[in-house]
Amino acid sequence: MDERKKILAAILAATLVFALALALGFSLSAAAAKRLPGRIEAALEKGDAAEAEKLIARLAEGGEKTAFENRLRLSEANALLESGEYRAAAAAFAALGDYEGAEEGFREALYRLAGQELQEGDFDTAQRRFEALGSYRDAADQALRAQLEKAGSLAADGRINDAFLLLYRLRDEAEARERALALAEQICGRRDLDAALAVARDLSSEELARRAELKAKREALPRGIVDAGFYHTLALKDDGTVLACGDDSFGQCGVEKWQRVRAVCAGAYHSVALFADGTVAAVGRNDEGQCETADWRGIVAIAAADYATFGLKADGSVVCCGYNDYYMLPDWPKVTMIAGGSYALAALREDGTALLSHESARSDDLTELVDVAVNTGCAVGLRADGTAVCAAAELSAWHELVAVDVSANAVLGLDAQGAVHAHFFRTGAGEDFSAPDDVVAMAAGGTHCVFVRSDGTLTAWGENGHGECEVAGWDLF
Repeated sequence: MDERKKILAAILAATLVFALALALGFSLSAAAAKRLPGRIEAALEKGDAAEAEKLIARLAEGGEKTAFENRLRLSEANALLESGEYRAAAAAFAALGDYEGAEEGFREALYRLAGQELQEGDFDTAQRRFEALGSYRDAADQALRAQLEKAGSLAADGRINDAFLLLYRLRDEAEARERALALAEQICGRRDLDAALAVARDLSSEELARRAELKAKREALPRGIVDAGFYHTLALKDDGTVLACGDDSFGQCGVEKWQRVRAVCAGAYHSVALFADGTVAAVGRNDEGQCETADWRGIVAIAAADYATFGLKADGSVVCCGYNDYYMLPDWPKVTMIAGGSYALAALREDGTALLSHESARSDDLTELVDVAVNTGCAVGLRADGTAVCAAAELSAWHELVAVDVSANAVLGLDAQGAVHAHFFRTGAGEDFSAPDDVVAMAAGGTHCVFVRSDGTLTAWGENGHGECEVAGWDLF
């Protein structure tokens, strides 16, 4: 019996020792777990990424672990930035998404990368990168600097004409203009930009005169006096009042009270007016907020997409309301005109290049433009020589153009004689197309087109299921 008691006592003692050891282990483990965040904090503060990563891996899955992982990734991205690995830093910041500090770091990495590319002589890449940064720091000034340095490099290589043409496009900038004048003196013996342009482009005096005539006719055309929505039409009379016809299911034709209007435009189911005092009004469908323009001031031009409204301000910036997938607008510098269509916006810059909101409309051909029109799938640019460029359509047979427009259905071109040219995207869509031969303004809608004659009367072509083509009795002038 004594032997059994000894054995039981030994088992009990061993069990108690094991339990105490287990409890002590749990206690130590819990204490270590409590200390783990502090150790991670210390590693992050010291910049010991390897130690921090090892410790973070020991954390249980959850919000705390995710937070530390993001802080570590941000720290690593900042380290890449400070070490001059700008491209890798940009990728690391981008991978953090909307984590606090990531967007600022991403922009700074791109800014420094663009500066590096500028120093290395990759002027075009640097310019594009600075332009994409928009209002970040002095990115707009640096984009100009990239072009000026490119011009200097071209001139140093003996490519005087190419350098002049680049500076000529930037002639609204004081430094570029002065440098262009200096090159003009080398090219033609006098500080005459137009004369130097003729030589640089190998243009005859007759061609220069032709372009000047096209410019005069282009600038004489009335702008913003007619537009076409999905199923409605707007037109502006010379007394500042507006006419509308077609689908009015959202009140988009309720424009009879508008006075002192300077321009009109139409979205899918809404109508917009720019007034003489720079304010804007809109009526019609407003489920995306596309009619919320009441607080706009200082607007000089308007445009509309299907479910958005845009305003161009005198300082060259663009404002927007409605469907809000136009995140790039605050970064668009020095805009001189805007055009909208479907889900896309186009802007023309001082240097004749086009900015496009929609990837499907972008094209490297959209340079040296004097006008632009856009739809979701394509953009059409008008050049000073009267030709049109469009990646989605072959327009080489069109000449002497003074205006262009585009919809999902067709591209329209208006020539200096008032004749309308049309290219339809769908086979057979324009078999019965007709337009007058004395047109001064036009609008390409999704299913109909509207034309204003030189005497102020209108005609329309296309589907008329909602009365959108009932413009025969209108007289604008």
